[in-house]
Amino acid sequence: MSIVVMVVVGFLSLNLLKVESSNHDTLSKEVLGTQAWFLAHSGAEWGLTQLFPLGVSGADTSICNGVVRRPSMKSDESGCKQEPEVVCVRNTMNYHSEEIQYFKITSSVTCGSGIDQVTRVQEVWAKEIN
Repeated sequence: MSIVVMVVVGFLSLNLLKVESSNHDTLSKEVLGTQAWFLAHSGAEWGLTQLFPLGVSGADTSICNGVVRRPSMKSDESGCKQEPEVVCVRNTMNYHSEEIQYFKITSSVTCGSGIDQVTRVQEVWAKEIN
C-alpha cells in the first residue's frame, strides 16, 4: 500500500513540477514581450520626432528613404539587449488632383534568445499637412 501511495505522490509531484516550469516560461515571455512592446513604441515615437521635428514647419522627409535606423536607447538593465529597428517609407497619393504625402514608420524589437525570443512590431502612419 505504501509503495502505491509513494508512486501516486511521485506522479503528482512530477506533474506539479511541469506546471510550475510552464508558468515560469509563460511569465518570462510575458515580461520580455512587454519590454519589447515598449521599446518598439519608443522607436516609433523617435521616428515621428525625426519626421516632424519641433520648430520646423512640415515634415523632414530625409528620414523616409526605407533605410533601417537604430536609435540609441539604453536598454542594458532589461532582457532586451538591442535597439529598435525603425524604418520610414513615404507614399504619395493623388486625391482630386492634389498630391498627399503619407509616411509609414515601422519599429520592431526582438528580446530574449532561443525558445524565449519575443518580437514586437509597431506601425505608425502620419500625413503631411500642407
